[in-house]
Amino acid sequence: MRLRGRIAEAIRLVACLILIAISVHIVSVLMVPSLSHADAFSLVARLGPELRLMPLDGHETLLDGKEDPDIAAAVCSFDLATGPVKLTLPAGADGFSSIALHQEGGGAFFALSNSAAEKGRLEVVALTPAQAAERAADDDPDSPSGEVRAVSSRTRGFAVFRALALYPSQRPAAKALVAHGSCQHIE
Repeated sequence: MRLRGRIAEAIRLVACLILIAISVHIVSVLMVPSLSHADAFSLVARLGPELRLMPLDGHETLLDGKEDPDIAAAVCSFDLATGPVKLTLPAGADGFSSIALHQEGGGAFFALSNSAAEKGRLEVVALTPAQAAERAADDDPDSPSGEVRAVSSRTRGFAVFRALALYPSQRPAAKALVAHGSCQHIE
């Protein structure tokens, strides 16, 4: 009888320890995003002031740690609380170029590549849902604005500008193309 009691007590102890370990694990995993200061938005914001295009020289591994050396990239952070932001990039004539928009806290919410370029440029306006509704109300139904609008559920985010160098000799041209991108508030 005593042996059964000790075995039952040992099983209860092990079960309690397992439940405590599982609870600690779940809580720690759920707390990581709020405790982390190394998310992509924080890293981009530390590179420079808001709306300033910051070229990535290949030493930064901000986005996924596997940046391609044949892709020139630059980033800029923005805050939509002060108004919509217009992002522009010349389209690469002989290669790939793109603008990708990310929200603070993670998650891309819009991307545009050179296949959607008009007049040799990629242009997108990032805005909040309220700003989008306001701009839509101002649109003339007979003559729409034609601007590409990307609606973000969060006010802060960042844009990644990329251009592909098809050959090693085109790397300087890809870097120059990305350097001609812009981030600016608009009315």
